[in-house]
Amino acid sequence: MDNKKRRYLVIGDANSMHIYNYVKNVLLPYNYEIHLLTLSVLPIREIYRKFYKKNDIFIHSVYEKGYRNLDKKDRFHRTIQLVEKVRLMRDIPPVDICHVHSVYKTSLYLIRIFKKKYDKLILSYWGGDIEDTSRTVVKLRKQCFEKADYITVTVERTLEQFREIYGAQYDEKLKVCRFATEGLECIHSISEKKNRRECKKILQIPENKICITCGYSAYAEQRQDVCLEQIACLSEQYQEKIFVIVPMQYGRFDINYIKKVQEVAKKCKCDIKILEEYYSFEKSAMLAIATDIYLHVRDTDAFSNALKEHIYSGNIVIKGDWLIYRELDDMMAKMISIESLSDINKKLELVLDNFQLEDEIKLFDPIYELYSVKSICEQWNEIIDSL
Repeated sequence: MDNKKRRYLVIGDANSMHIYNYVKNVLLPYNYEIHLLTLSVLPIREIYRKFYKKNDIFIHSVYEKGYRNLDKKDRFHRTIQLVEKVRLMRDIPPVDICHVHSVYKTSLYLIRIFKKKYDKLILSYWGGDIEDTSRTVVKLRKQCFEKADYITVTVERTLEQFREIYGAQYDEKLKVCRFATEGLECIHSISEKKNRRECKKILQIPENKICITCGYSAYAEQRQDVCLEQIACLSEQYQEKIFVIVPMQYGRFDINYIKKVQEVAKKCKCDIKILEEYYSFEKSAMLAIATDIYLHVRDTDAFSNALKEHIYSGNIVIKGDWLIYRELDDMMAKMISIESLSDINKKLELVLDNFQLEDEIKLFDPIYELYSVKSICEQWNEIIDSL
């Protein structure tokens, strides 16, 4: 192995904003030779591709290799895709640190097969990956935990879930290490130059309307279809007051769900804008600022960046009380909880009755203190320096 430049392997999704930010803010200052094995079969987004190329990061991707039938999800083709990813892993040179982002089966198989490929191992749970508690997966994880030097989780709730499954036997390796939300930096910067009304104008949102944003991606778990059904039930006097944004730029895999949301939108009397094109960090930050009310009622969530950005921007957040955020409870963040999806329209009526449009942006600083780039880098630096 080259003693002059250490190697760091990231196994995850090259299209992930979290991995992009992790490489950019945490890894690059260490001057590692960075390899990124992406488990996604999708093409890498151009903005990320240019960044990785500019910074001499080695990308290992089945899509970039030109493998066929990547769109097929039947058992046979998924097995073939796994074999192709094994071939990619085989071609990666030995590394000093292997870091798995999202502890799913495929990545676990790879680090088990190639356990002599790396010296140190970090396994990072992102939230949803802990929900698979089948006997096979739990057994496979335990085998990998024995090899791991660190196991990280992004939120306190995932830490609780981990201990519920595995007890306290891995506590010496277990740490909470969050991911920086670069959108917060953008919101912070924009708020010093623009007000809420100006952000609405740039995004072509009527300045005299109350902007309601529903979720943050095109996954059915976001329940945007139900949000719109509930909004359609509002009386005309309420619908005249609002302008609804439905972000569906990301995760556009379930075409039937996307069509359903579009059909439900037609039943509403208010103006609705369904977003389909990619937003830059700056534009996403402006959307958070321009939003007055944020509906967050997805099935499960490990504290998404979108939620952090909307809370930081001072939105009124209506969330399902089945979504638990220990950090927000500790911060005493102001959120309105509903017991069921059928309560959305009633809660909206109460909020709209007392709502006053304001130009001033009132940022919720505790979010920034916990999730700023500087704070997050310090957490990860402690782990990497110890290895």
